[in-house]
Amino acid sequence: MRTNAEESRAIGEWIGTKLSLCEGPVRFLIPEKGVSALDIEGGAFFDPEADAALFDAIERTINPSDARRVTRLPLHINDPEFAKAAVAAFLDIARQ
Repeated sequence: MRTNAEESRAIGEWIGTKLSLCEGPVRFLIPEKGVSALDIEGGAFFDPEADAALFDAIERTINPSDARRVTRLPLHINDPEFAKAAVAAFLDIARQ
């Protein structure tokens, strides 16, 4: 079952609120082209409106700081370039 835009918005607000409570470094990467194998364009759960509601709510709700960053990437979560960005974000934190 796929979440709709309203449900996705609520989930995004919950995620942003939880991330804002983190005291250590946070790098939250948003894969704008989808978060699962099923929601890729043409997939059974493809719903750009629901994805946008989730991503916008996360960005709107999180309290960004030097240590807490949200980055949107025009990639799918299963894209090799997204994996490279995730590793780079991890290494950025690990080196601090």
